[in-house]
Amino acid sequence: MPHLYVVGLQEMVNLEVVGSLLCSKDLERMNNWQSLIGKALNDRGQPAGVEYECIAKKVMFGCYIMLFARVNCCRAGSFKSIKTVKIKTGTKGITANKGAVAIRFNFEDTSFMFMNTHLTSG
Repeated sequence: MPHLYVVGLQEMVNLEVVGSLLCSKDLERMNNWQSLIGKALNDRGQPAGVEYECIAKKVMFGCYIMLFARVNCCRAGSFKSIKTVKIKTGTKGITANKGAVAIRFNFEDTSFMFMNTHLTSG
C-alpha cells in the first residue's frame, strides 16, 4: 500500500456565486473535499491496520491540494518540515482566480514538493 497520496483539485467553486469571488467558503469546501476523499481512501478494502489521514492541505479559491499519509507513518515520525503555500497570480498578483498551491515536506530521507497550478490559458 502507498505511504502517501497527494490530491489536487481545481474549479471547485460555483463561479456564478458572488461570494465565491471573496473566497468566503474556502474552509467549508476544503473540509468537505477532505472528508470525501479521506473516506474514499479508507473505505476501499485495504489490509487491516492501513488507514490514511490528511496531514497537510492548502486552498486558494478553486485550487486545492491535500496530502494524505498512512497513519502508522505519521506516528513513526517519518514526516518532517511540512510547509504549505499559496501564490496568487491573477490581476496584478492580487486576486486568487489564478495561481498555485503547494505542499513541501521531508519523508524519511527524501524531500518532496507537489504543486497544483491554475494558470491563464494560452
